[in-house]
Amino acid sequence: MLFRHELLVMGKSRALSAVLASALSVVVARDASAFCRLTTCDPNNPDDECRRNENGCVRDGVPIKWSELPIVYRFHRDVSGKLDPSGARAAVRDAFEAWENVECSRGRTSLRFREGSDIARDKPLGRKQAAEKFGIFFRDDEWPHDDAEESLALTTQIYGKTSGRIDYADIEINTADTDFRLGDDEGSTKVDLQAVVTHEVGHYIGLAHSNDPDSIMVARYCASADRCGQSAEVARSLSEDDRKAVCAVYPPASVTTLEPASAGCTQGSAAQPAGGVVLGGLVLVGSALARRRSLRSS
Repeated sequence: MLFRHELLVMGKSRALSAVLASALSVVVARDASAFCRLTTCDPNNPDDECRRNENGCVRDGVPIKWSELPIVYRFHRDVSGKLDPSGARAAVRDAFEAWENVECSRGRTSLRFREGSDIARDKPLGRKQAAEKFGIFFRDDEWPHDDAEESLALTTQIYGKTSGRIDYADIEINTADTDFRLGDDEGSTKVDLQAVVTHEVGHYIGLAHSNDPDSIMVARYCASADRCGQSAEVARSLSEDDRKAVCAVYPPASVTTLEPASAGCTQGSAAQPAGGVVLGGLVLVGSALARRRSLRSS
C-alpha cells in the first residue's frame, strides 16, 4: 500500500494553521494518549473497509512495522540548491535523533537510526519508488504530487500486505514551493524544516496522525499557537503524547514486548528487536503494497 504523509500549506499563509485534505487516521484523546499507528488497512482506499476503535484508531489490518533496527535513512547526494546543504543535513539528522533519544519510564527507547551512504540517483518525479531505498529527497525544481503548490513534505512506504513489514521508505521535501528556515531564526515566517521532517519521521517509523494539538504528529503544521508561537525549539519538540507513542511502539530493549491484538493503538504496541542487521532487502509475507497519505497545513 502507498502511505502518503504530506504536509500542505493552504492559501497564502505558510506558517500557521492547517486543514486536513483527506481521510486520515486520527484518534480522540482518551486516557491521556492520542496517538495511533499506521496499519495495512487504508481508509483512503475504497476497496478497504477500515473500522475504527473507540479512540478513533483504525483497528483493521496489522500495524506496519520495521523488522530490523537500526532503521536506515540516506540523503540524496545533491541535497538542495535552495538551502545550505550542511544546515539541511543537520536539521534532518536532528529530526531523526529527536525520536531515538526519548527516555521512557524504564530507560531509553530501543528505536535507533543509521545514516547510510548518500544516494547517487534521484527519485524520478511522480514515481512511488526510487531505485535506492530509504532516501531523503529535496524537490527544488518541481513538486509532482497532489496540491502541488501547497504541500510541504511527503513520506512513502512500501510493505507486505499480510505482514505489514516495511521494505521501502523515503521522504520528499517540497523546496520548490516552500521557503524553509534552518537554525533558530525566531523572527522568520518561513516553515521550519526540522519541525516538518520530525513529523515525517513519525510516519517513517509507523505512526499515524494525532489530534493532540501539542503533538508533532498533528495533521496540520503548527496547529497550536503554543507550539509555533514560542520558539523554534518548541516547534520542533516532541510532546508527551509523542513520547508515549515511541515508548509503546519501541520500548526499551529490556522490556519484553508482544505483537498487539489490534492494529489501532493507544497502548500495547509491538516493538522491533534492538540491534540487528542494517535494513536492505527484507522478506515480505504476501504481496507488497505501497501507500501514501497526505497531511495539510497553512
